[in-house]
Amino acid sequence: MLKVLGMWGVLAVAATQLQGQTILGKNLVVNGDAESGTATSGGNTPPASIPGWTPTGTPNVIAYSADDRLGIKSIGPANRGNNYFAGTNTAKGVLTQKIDVSTVGTSIDKGTISFDVSAYLGGGDGDNSSLTVTFLNAGGTSAGTVTLGPLLDADRANSTGLYMRRQLGAVPSGTRSISVEVDLLRTSGINNFGCADNISLILNDDSQTPASFYGTNLIANANGETPNGTQLPVPLTSVLSTGIVEVPNWVLIGAFTEDTYSNDSDLNVTDPSPSDRGSWYFYGGGDSVTSSATQDIDVAGAASQIDAGKVAFAFSAWVGGYSDQDDNMVVSAQFLNWQGGVLGGASLGPVLAADRNQKSALQQKSQTGTVPAGTRMIRIKMLAVRHSGIDDDGLADSLSMVLTVPGTSGTAPAIQSGGVVSASAFGGFTAIGPGTWIEIYGSNLAGSSREWAGADFNGTTAPIKLDGTTVQIAGQNAFIRFISPGQVNAQVPTNISPGSQQLTVTTLNGTSAAYPITVNATQAGLLAPSSFIVGGKQYVVALHTDGTFVLPPNSIAGLSTKQAQPGETILLYGIGFGSVTPSIGAGQIVGVANQIAAPLQMQIGQAAATLVYDGLAPNFVGLYQFNVTVPNLSDNDLTPLTFNLGGTAGSQSLYLAVKK
Repeated sequence: MLKVLGMWGVLAVAATQLQGQTILGKNLVVNGDAESGTATSGGNTPPASIPGWTPTGTPNVIAYSADDRLGIKSIGPANRGNNYFAGTNTAKGVLTQKIDVSTVGTSIDKGTISFDVSAYLGGGDGDNSSLTVTFLNAGGTSAGTVTLGPLLDADRANSTGLYMRRQLGAVPSGTRSISVEVDLLRTSGINNFGCADNISLILNDDSQTPASFYGTNLIANANGETPNGTQLPVPLTSVLSTGIVEVPNWVLIGAFTEDTYSNDSDLNVTDPSPSDRGSWYFYGGGDSVTSSATQDIDVAGAASQIDAGKVAFAFSAWVGGYSDQDDNMVVSAQFLNWQGGVLGGASLGPVLAADRNQKSALQQKSQTGTVPAGTRMIRIKMLAVRHSGIDDDGLADSLSMVLTVPGTSGTAPAIQSGGVVSASAFGGFTAIGPGTWIEIYGSNLAGSSREWAGADFNGTTAPIKLDGTTVQIAGQNAFIRFISPGQVNAQVPTNISPGSQQLTVTTLNGTSAAYPITVNATQAGLLAPSSFIVGGKQYVVALHTDGTFVLPPNSIAGLSTKQAQPGETILLYGIGFGSVTPSIGAGQIVGVANQIAAPLQMQIGQAAATLVYDGLAPNFVGLYQFNVTVPNLSDNDLTPLTFNLGGTAGSQSLYLAVKK
């Protein structure tokens, strides 16, 4: 080939290949965000030209700041620029452009090029917009069409604004150019309030699996943290009286939106929810019977392994609702072919009020399985359903869809230096004890990220494996509560002998090098996370019987706090306090009252405290509960708390707040 073409021929081929590569993975629509050229301040007089587009029917480009059809407070793209497309006083304003994709024609004909079409569509006063993408062969004949919109008022919660619509698929064989048409539509009246922004057409190469495809969460903005206000032209608190905010990467229908963990919302910072939660959670929204958010994921790059039945999925989400209402969220995954045919699915939830003990809460649900042959796209959907009240209080957070290829070669897990400690919120000691909880840090420790779920338990016994990850200490299986590529949380088996022992982590890709760890007869620690450091002092987590925290008043934002009173019984929690009577092994949900076998003394200030109960906490695994009566002490927001277990003093420096 080199001899026939010569140097110039080789350079020409290379240039063609390079040109083909440069059109992949980026937005091919010129001026899809209306930021090029001149914008108007509204009205019906459009600019002389709109770069990249051929206009008919006098479409306009308007600045958001003009507050004409849309304003800076209208719902729309979180990454919006200054301008948007809009109609004028004609029934239909049209923008068109044609994109040459012949440089990847060979790959298109092989079926390895997919498209990702999206746009923010909508408007106000019932007027609307739509996007039509037509795939054209070399002769200019249509090989296929994709249409997004128009949106009905109900689709956008009867609000003035723009909502994202998106579709994935395979570029039809024979396609050599693509026509893009934006229609701005008037349904009534004189002026056309149809609007659009952020028009996008991206072509992707699905001929091979992308880097970091396996073992990572494929859901974009899976925890709702993206919006956080910094990308919007105004603070979120100023966006719309309806309270609806844009949720990037998700196609919204109805009033679906987000809210923050706070005292003024459905979920407080102390309500059951993901341990690694951020500031935001997904929320069904106001005045809506149902609302939803959908996201499609292109997995065609793994087609050969999927079709061979080799790809496993781990799907999880935290779902729940508000108070004693049955409003709920169901999170589902559909496995689709490129024609939209459903090949299989998984569903998480609902979690009803009875499941939540009539309280506001999120619970983690999960499913695992094999991705069905023929799958090219996974559709993730959150569906919020209202049963009572005005608002749709279906709630969710921390979604995850992780794909793995069990049994194939990959990177074995590795435990980092200093990477094994007892649970950090309970002291984080470098030595461990039988039955205590530990945290393991490293790389490639798991192919997914999730906590255990009810389905993982065998009766009342906790799992020893989650999605292929196991932990062994001295050759015995530990119980696994949480897995992720960088961290695993596990409970040490009860009958581990004191001394130096070996710990390993095993996944589908192999077993880590043995990690030496010191095991003590006990390694006791009380719950005292870094979030309970006030004024540089570490307070123990202690609860009044009404559920408020024993802390100086107003010392931690978002928590109800007050000092403990002498004579009051408060609750503390710990790990690593050793065996109990009657005996309860590691990994067991505690169902009976019990008492720590070794003698335990607790002191508050300079006085001994009375232990009303000291044993494993009912309905938990490996968690100790202490009901402690506060002795008669003087007022002091920095009262030291110490304990001694079997003659060994606890090493934590902890404080309580006491006031008569």
